[in-house]
Amino acid sequence: MPILASKHCSPTVCVMKSKMTPGRSDPSASPLALALVHASRLGHAAALTKWVELDPAVRAMALDLFTDALAVIAAGTEHAQMRALAHQVKAVDGPATFIGERRGAALRDAIFLNGAAITVLQRQDGYSHAKGHPASQLTPVLLALAERDRSPAQAMLSAFVAGYEVAARVGIALGGVPSWLHDLGNWANIGVAAAAAHLLGQGDGATIAAAIDSAASLGLSFDRYTTAGGATAHHLYAASAVVQALAAAEGAAAGLTSLPGSLERFYGPKLGADFTAAKLGEGIGENGSWARFEIMNGYFKLHPSCAHMHGVSDAVALLIAEAGIAESNVEAIDVATFAEAMAIDTATPHNDLAARFSLRATVAAAVRYGKLDDAGLDDLAALRPLMNRISVRHDPALDAYAPAGRPGVVQVRLRDGTTVERAVIYPRGTPQAPATAKVRHAKAHDLLSRHYGTAGAERVMAAVRALGDGAPVAELSAALRQ
Repeated sequence: MPILASKHCSPTVCVMKSKMTPGRSDPSASPLALALVHASRLGHAAALTKWVELDPAVRAMALDLFTDALAVIAAGTEHAQMRALAHQVKAVDGPATFIGERRGAALRDAIFLNGAAITVLQRQDGYSHAKGHPASQLTPVLLALAERDRSPAQAMLSAFVAGYEVAARVGIALGGVPSWLHDLGNWANIGVAAAAAHLLGQGDGATIAAAIDSAASLGLSFDRYTTAGGATAHHLYAASAVVQALAAAEGAAAGLTSLPGSLERFYGPKLGADFTAAKLGEGIGENGSWARFEIMNGYFKLHPSCAHMHGVSDAVALLIAEAGIAESNVEAIDVATFAEAMAIDTATPHNDLAARFSLRATVAAAVRYGKLDDAGLDDLAALRPLMNRISVRHDPALDAYAPAGRPGVVQVRLRDGTTVERAVIYPRGTPQAPATAKVRHAKAHDLLSRHYGTAGAERVMAAVRALGDGAPVAELSAALRQ
C-alpha cells in the first residue's frame, strides 16, 4: 500500500512503500493508488518548510503579506456591514483575536469574522500566476490557531509559507477556473488546510497531505457574479471557506481518512479550466523541498477595486499626475480593457461593493477627487455625471497579457480639443512592477490607522516584524487588541 511522504522519507520512495500512514484510507486494489504521489509530494515539501532556513527575501515577503492581510481585515471591520455581522454572530469569549475588539473570541467566531472582512474593501493580496488571494485567507486561520495553542511564532510563519506554496501550485495546476466560478474559497483554500494541518500536526507531512486531499474532496464553488451585482453575501465566501479549511485540517490531525488522489481525480478536473496534474509538483526539488518559492509572485493591491481594473486605475493616475486631467476639463473618457475585466465590469453600480467592480465608477472617482480611494466610492450619485462621460470596451489585443498583466488603455478627450492617453500592462504592486517596501508600509499603515490610529498601527506592524525574530504571538495579539 502506498504511504504518504512525510518529513522522514523521500517523496519518490514514499509512494512505493507498503506501510499505511495516519489520516489515509487504504488505497490497495484501487486504480487511484498512484495518484497519491501529488498530495504526498506537496505534504512532504510543506513539512520541510522551516522559517529559520528560508531565504531572507522569502521571509521578508511573508511578513509583508501577513501584515497586509491584517491591515486589510482591520480596515474592513470598520465597515457598517461588518459591524452588523459581528453583532449578529455575537462571538463568545475565547483565546483568538477578532480584529476590531479588545477581547479574545472563540476560535471559529474569530476566524469567521476576520475572514468576512477580507473582501470588504477589495484590498486583499493577489497571486500573479493564478487568480486568488492566498495570504489573506491563510492569516486569520493561522493567527487564531497559534493564539489558542500558544504556538511559537516561527511555527506559525513556517505554516504560512508552506500553505502559500501548496496553494500556489494547486492554482497553477488548475489552469484557471471556469468563468462562472469565483476564486475565493477555491485553490487557496487547499493551501489554508495544508497550513493549518502543518501547525496542528507540528509539521508532519502525512497529516498535511491528508488535509490536502480532504480539502480537495470538500471543494467549494461560489458564484462569481455576486461581486459585480453588489451582493454583499459575497463577504461570506472567504469567511465560510477558511472555517471549512480549518475543519479539513482538524479532521486530518484527528486521523479522519481522506480519499487518496482527491486532488487529481475530483478537485482539479471539476473546478479547473485546464487542469494539469503534473504541474502540482513543479518547483519541488529532488530532495523534496521547494526549489522555488511562489510566494515571491504574490502582489499587493494598491487600489480599492478588483485587480483586473488596476491597469486602468494606474493609467488614470498617470493622466492625473502628468496631463492634469480633472472633472472640470474632461469632455469624454474611453477605457479599453481585457476580456476578464470586461466580463465583470458593472456599468451601473448601486453600492460600494459593485462600485469596486465598475470601471466607470473607479475612473470617475479618481478623476473627480484626484485619486482613487475608499471614500470616493461611497457617494455614487456624485459620480454619475462624470460616469456618463465614460465609455468602456473590450480590446481583444489586450487579452494576451493576462493573467500576469491586468492591462488597460485610457484615452481622454479634453474640452480644449486635445487628446491624451496612457496605457498600463502590469499594475503597480505586481511582481512586474513591485511595490517598494515604502509603498507596502504606507498601504498597511493607512489601513491599520483607520482602526488603531497612527501609533497603534505602528505597534501592530512592529509586532509582526518581531515575529520573524521569534517574538511570541501573544505580543501581536496584545497589539491587535489595543
